[in-house]
Amino acid sequence: MAHQLTTRENGFVEIAWTGETPWHGLGQKLEEGADMETWRKSAGLDWQIERKNVHYYDDNGNAHPFEGQHVLYRSDNNDPMSVVSKRYKIVQPAEVLDFFNKLIERQGYKLHTAGSLKSGKRIWALAETGKVAEVLNGDPVAKYILLATSYDKGMATTARETNIRVVCANTIAMADRDKSNVVSIPHSTNFIADSVYDQLGITVDTFGLFIEQTKTLASKQVNAKSFDTFMAHLLNSKYYEMNEKDITKNRAYKKILELFDGGAIGSDIAGIRGTRWQLLNAVTEYVDHHAPNRNNDARLDSAWFRQGSNLKNDAMNLLLAA
Repeated sequence: MAHQLTTRENGFVEIAWTGETPWHGLGQKLEEGADMETWRKSAGLDWQIERKNVHYYDDNGNAHPFEGQHVLYRSDNNDPMSVVSKRYKIVQPAEVLDFFNKLIERQGYKLHTAGSLKSGKRIWALAETGKVAEVLNGDPVAKYILLATSYDKGMATTARETNIRVVCANTIAMADRDKSNVVSIPHSTNFIADSVYDQLGITVDTFGLFIEQTKTLASKQVNAKSFDTFMAHLLNSKYYEMNEKDITKNRAYKKILELFDGGAIGSDIAGIRGTRWQLLNAVTEYVDHHAPNRNNDARLDSAWFRQGSNLKNDAMNLLLAA
């Protein structure tokens, strides 16, 4: 299976995890409570990003500096990441893990996954907070904290609350009307962990609000007309390109309808069939597991950071507003 998980020449895959084996089945499994040095080496994040001035060569072979421009590269293998201005602020892999080390010490969180994609151009870590609540009987959702950054100018350093439905491992964002669960730090600004803790509201129980929202969705039914209205708004959002005039012919529409009608994981949970909560989970399962992408890692990138994440957020907002 093709993937974008960073794989070194010796076959070592830059990802470590605890608990159940993840979808890719690659990387290093760690026992709970492993120290940060073990995580750093096992996740393949035992390198840092260096920077050097950019130079170019003329036709005579003479080198000239490109003033104010730097190339970012990995310290262990010299692989280039991108060309940035001198104002670009680097968030090192060690800083990402140190962020979670402090959360472990302060909040009792547990590091769950850490690794890199695209030869190290994007790195992330995910921690369990220990908070779990049921939307319906037998349908628990757990709260996680995600921190990710990039070295290819593809995204700002982002810290966010990420809620994961246990039965299917789908990631569900809170409605974007609550900004306390996402912090974005542009690379023009220094990353200061204590500031992120304060902005993210880690000590504020936003998870309680999320569970209230999802319980509301679980109490409301969706009929055929409201399903089509919802899908028309969702698939014509700025994050999705729908070419068909008849929405029912759209591939995403057909797959989400199939998942909503009972094809989604967890559809056998009592009380979920036909609800807005089932519809939200149909959308999230589509994004996380079925949406067209080059490979599974591109799907993960989309589901957490890009188009897929935005589509799931739109779905949550639409279902709460209806």
